[in-house]
Amino acid sequence: MTKRYRLSKARQTLVLNHCELVRVLARYFLQHRPHWQRSLYVCDLEGEGYLALTKAARTYDKRRLPYPKAYFARAILNGMLKYIRRATRSPAEVKISLVQAAEMLPDCDELDHLRLAIEDLPLEDRQLAEDRFVGGATLRTLARTHQIPLRVASLRASRLAKQISAALDIRLSPHDKATRHRPCRTKGGSSS
Repeated sequence: MTKRYRLSKARQTLVLNHCELVRVLARYFLQHRPHWQRSLYVCDLEGEGYLALTKAARTYDKRRLPYPKAYFARAILNGMLKYIRRATRSPAEVKISLVQAAEMLPDCDELDHLRLAIEDLPLEDRQLAEDRFVGGATLRTLARTHQIPLRVASLRASRLAKQISAALDIRLSPHDKATRHRPCRTKGGSSS
């Protein structure tokens, strides 16, 4: 090993005193990453952190920088960030334009699964579900077309939405009572 890569005893002590900082910062850095990156990159990030720590120990000057922990933490995080950018960067020849990507997408009918779920409904509900979920008909249009009261159209559409969402394995979000429209009231208590 050449002399320029060797650290003095004082700098080696600095590195040894801040080794735990590398492990802590690697876990901190990965906590906001997807789960697959956490398990994949933890050892590599720690290795990059140790390299950055030794490089920072070589350039550390305690007269100019009295707080070594902050200096080393910044150097370690920068080293880890550079590694992640290198590791997740895609090669230039793989990049394509949006127009090319749109041409590569397979042509498929997005409503196929919806139509299959509607076909599994009882016969009396199929046409109403087709009008509402495929045709986008309003509740008033459904009531007029199927000659049923508006309230009945609303209840049937809600029931069908639950059945179809269960068949398609889609979770419906409940309406939030706090976000429903409420009439504004003036100081006198009357609606505006």
